[in-house]
Amino acid sequence: MINTMKNVISSALLFGNLFAQESLFWEIVDPVVNSEFIESYINRLIEVDKFEENSIQASFSVIVQMDIEENDIMLKKLKAKDYQMGQYISFDMDEVEKMDPLQLNLLMSREYKWKEVSRRDLSELEEFSTVDNVFKERSFKDARDAFWWSNSQISLSTAGRGFIRQKSGSLAFRLERGLSDLGISRELSENTLLGISNDIVSTYLIVPGNTYTVLNGLGHPLEGNLGFGFKFDTHKLGGQINYMDVDANPYDYDKVYSRKHIMVPSSSGILYWSNTFQINRKVDSKYGEKIKDQKKDKAKAEKLISKSKKWTINGEEYKGLFQSIEEDKVVILIDKDEKAHKMAEKGKEWTTVSGSVVKARIVERSKKEITLNRSKDDFTMVLKIKDLSKEDRAFVDRLQWDGEKTMTVALESLSSEDQSVIGSATGNVRARKGKGRELKVVQPYGSMRLKAGLAFTQFLHGSVNEDDILTVTDRVTGTNALGIYAKIEGVTDDKKSKAYVQVNVSNSGFKSYSLGAETNAYRMVNVGMDLTLYPNNSLIEFEDRDDSGNKWTWSPGFGLDENGENGGTLIISPYISVNF
Repeated sequence: MINTMKNVISSALLFGNLFAQESLFWEIVDPVVNSEFIESYINRLIEVDKFEENSIQASFSVIVQMDIEENDIMLKKLKAKDYQMGQYISFDMDEVEKMDPLQLNLLMSREYKWKEVSRRDLSELEEFSTVDNVFKERSFKDARDAFWWSNSQISLSTAGRGFIRQKSGSLAFRLERGLSDLGISRELSENTLLGISNDIVSTYLIVPGNTYTVLNGLGHPLEGNLGFGFKFDTHKLGGQINYMDVDANPYDYDKVYSRKHIMVPSSSGILYWSNTFQINRKVDSKYGEKIKDQKKDKAKAEKLISKSKKWTINGEEYKGLFQSIEEDKVVILIDKDEKAHKMAEKGKEWTTVSGSVVKARIVERSKKEITLNRSKDDFTMVLKIKDLSKEDRAFVDRLQWDGEKTMTVALESLSSEDQSVIGSATGNVRARKGKGRELKVVQPYGSMRLKAGLAFTQFLHGSVNEDDILTVTDRVTGTNALGIYAKIEGVTDDKKSKAYVQVNVSNSGFKSYSLGAETNAYRMVNVGMDLTLYPNNSLIEFEDRDDSGNKWTWSPGFGLDENGENGGTLIISPYISVNF
């Protein structure tokens, strides 16, 4: 097999003689080879009790990395590529090495349909360039993908977000509404961002919307104009620039919220530093899970014996209530057999070992004898219990338990199931002395990313006269336009849930506090909610008219009353997203 491999990649070997080590990559596109190998891999994981750790499916494609060093060819790494979700999953190479050598040889031979890997594939294999190697920090990549990139080929959301990327590659069409990083909710601004993105950068056009139809109760919305923007995001540094000044393009003033007060974030930007951390959580260890299961079994058994139940004693069934156990002796309070007592009092047919039958009711019983009253002539007779049939002797045994007497039996006389129930209910469950730390272990749970930096937002105020001429009356400029930006992002390692908290505070008086969360609801469907709070003191004061001295205060929430109070608002924005 090695010789076959040498013939296939002879040119690569020649190149390898010049350098110490080179790698060769390819993707298996033969569905039969992919499925058979992955199924064998899954069977291997089942054998070693690692199946729960696996998320690779037989429908995925396998990407192979081979290391070529002098005359040696070694299988270095395998990755499973999920085209549907756009994700790459690593094989456990320790278990791969223990698989059937024939299957590994087939994989290495390339005697099947295969193709060269893409730039994105190489990036995921962490072998492309030093630029992509910064993404080896898994936590950053997970956080970045959750809030920037997309693991799906197509993602659409009722929140006004859309993402369509290449099936294989790092280029995508992106749609967003609002300027969320600036604290401007999509509900407060109808501006839409349309652009092209890759893993790191995005460039886009800003298309204004119709603010005349903005939802009631959200306060005075922000207008917009046709503009452009650019943003980037790396593991340490990120930012954006937006420009849509009103003098750049004609504006349709029939679609504005108020001709008297035009509010536009004409230019804006952010520059932030970021860092990403691994989020850990404590989970039960194997020992802890064992103790936990024992506690569950004990609680279940205690509940079971707290009520009267059927006990199997030496093959006979008795219904009674458990009392105690001591020195392998079990005490049970046997329930009165109401059915048997009623039958005895009413009368039944009694049969002796000789075959005689008499219908009578029981009058009295002792340990060795029973007194019967014959029904047909009211004759009283005494019979020894040993002379009764086996069935009637068992019936008499049922009569002796009236709910006030207890039965003490050896534990071993009970059925194995009853012994197990008593053992679980009365036993003590405790961790090994001094080993309590073994109950919990720390495991990675998700990624948390912190962003902090400066923001710049130049708000302008203007008015439109009867001739549709816009007059800019005032602008927020200089240091007043500066502010701080801070955001915490978190995503679970299974990529099913994410959340964020964001703060925007500007010297102009504008303030915004945001948070949101999203989780997988069913297969391709996610549900989420964004909340944006504009507090009462989120205000910007503008000159209302040129040289008039009049002032006008803009609040992104409800308008202030005559006392200058009761402004601000909380915008709640639920949404549904679908990922293909």
